[in-house]
This record gives sequence, structure tokens and C-alpha cells, in this order.
Amino acid sequence: MQKRISAPKTYSILRKDKVWTPRIRPGPHKRKESIPLGLLIRDFTHVARNAKEVKKILKKKEVLVDGVARKDYRFPIGFMDVISVPKIKKYYRITYDIKGRMIPLEIKSKEAGLKLVMIKKKIKKKKEFQITTHDGRTIIVKKIEGRKYKTGSSLLIKIPSQDVINYVPLEKNVNAFIIGGKHIGVKAKVKEVRELEAAREDLVVIKIKDKEYETIKSYAFPLGGKEIKVTI
Repeated sequence: MQKRISAPKTYSILRKDKVWTPRIRPGPHKRKESIPLGLLIRDFTHVARNAKEVKKILKKKEVLVDGVARKDYRFPIGFMDVISVPKIKKYYRITYDIKGRMIPLEIKSKEAGLKLVMIKKKIKKKKEFQITTHDGRTIIVKKIEGRKYKTGSSLLIKIPSQDVINYVPLEKNVNAFIIGGKHIGVKAKVKEVRELEAAREDLVVIKIKDKEYETIKSYAFPLGGKEIKVTI
């Protein structure tokens, strides 16, 4: 447990309402970029009314995170994760609001098997590439496919199998969701990707409504166009 007053900004909670709140356990997402599964179930989806009910539901494996049953109420939930409660036919995708807080967005059941992941690292092997994504997963792809994948771009995958369905490059005219900085929680159109010196992170020029702004590459999460059927 930890004091509410010191909880990460991703927690959408009343800081002075109570003293304690669940502390995130180490997992696929960074502490400052996630929220505990139990808190999400109790306070946002309202599947359970209190911590006792949360633990009972999780123990029965009634809640799936990206298609996998999770029993730890402190398991970290982050951006783009899919929370499924098949027993009551409820499905959610985790996103940010404009204040940088994690919130669940209700989705249809047919979307619960799809997830967009950002490519963070690509390692070349003998006959394949090893892809590391923003949610801590490792995806192995064939060499011929892996050559075109670039860091900062996205993959549309099936969950939990991790089969790659589509590739979304971070390039001009691609729709993106801003996951950091002062424009967090806003959808934008990519106008330009500016590659800088190795010591600095590349910049992305984005358009929000009729105005253009600059943000760093890691803050622009590519969503693709109409061909990528993921609600966010």
C-alpha cells in the first residue's frame, strides 16, 4: 500500500479522501505510466464495490488483461491494455484523459482481441527480428517483415497470441494519440517527423485542430487510419 497523496498522476483518485491506496507491483508497465488492476476494477469499471470483492473476482479468474487471467490486484495496467470481464460482457481499453490520468474506454467484444503496441526496440537475429514493445512484450517476426518495422511505429496484434495483423508507421498524415507532454490525451495528425542528431530524440510535428505543435517522438503513438479498427 502507499499513501494517496504520493500516488502517480495516472491515478484518478481523490488524494485527501482516504489515506491509503494500492501500490503497483513491478510488471510490464512503468510505475508512473500505469494503475493497479484492483483500483481500476473497483473505482472505474464498478465491477466490484470494495477490495474484498475485487480479490474474490480476480481469484476466480473472471478478469482478463490482454486475454490472460490476472489474479494480482496490484498488477500494473497501462496504455492500450484491454480489460475483459466476459461473465458480464464488459470490455475496456485503457487510455489517457487530457490530465494524464488513466481511464477505461468501453469497447465492443470484437475489439477485445486486438491491441496496438508501440515498437520500442528492434534486435536483429540470424533469421528473425526481436521486437520489444511499450507494454513489455517481446514479439519475434520473420526477417523479411522485421526489416520494415521501425522504432516509434506501431503493430496491430491479436491478443493473447501476439500474431501481427498490421503495421502502422510513424509518418506524415498518420493519426496519432499523444501519450505525454502538455497535449497528452489528445488525438492529432502527424505532419512531419524530424530526425535529429543521435544525442537527441527525434521530433514530431503534429496538428491538433488547426494548429501545429512539436512533440518528442516517444509521445506520438501511431493509430493509423480507417484500416486499423481500434477504438481509442
